[in-house]
Amino acid sequence: MDKTDLFDALLMKKISEEEFINEYFKNTTLNDFYVLNMIDTAIVNKNNIAVEEAILLLNTGYFSLFNFSEKLCELLMHSWHVKHEEIAMILQGLADPRAVDSLYNAAELQFSYLDFDDTYQFARKCIKAISRINDVNAISKLKLLAKSKIIEISNYAKKELRYKGLL
Repeated sequence: MDKTDLFDALLMKKISEEEFINEYFKNTTLNDFYVLNMIDTAIVNKNNIAVEEAILLLNTGYFSLFNFSEKLCELLMHSWHVKHEEIAMILQGLADPRAVDSLYNAAELQFSYLDFDDTYQFARKCIKAISRINDVNAISKLKLLAKSKIIEISNYAKKELRYKGLL
């Protein structure tokens, strides 16, 4: 089975994540370095398909996601792929303080493939991730986002600050 068929089989739930991982890594070692290298190569070559593969691999639960935080932050800033929302959700789960500045900077980015989204769901995901980190820097960035000229972004940040009793 080639990689495309393998990914399709996983996405259509024809195979389990375990079967997917076993088949995907049958000729190589399953480790974080493999996927980190995949992301590095994707960034250098601006390869959106490799980013999609890497994110799908990371979502299987077979990798130590904390090791990917910095690379995911780097990917968050690139406009040539379409996995920004998934990356923000992974970063939310990690709650890594190293991600605050990248999430803050990404919150007001406008990606052309999200032009239809006038509810700013990507920004909302970034704000939720910042809020979950909940350190001094995160609170500071939420307060800055609460002053955003984009009313939806401002409202999402204010909502998180209210949940924390800070507004």
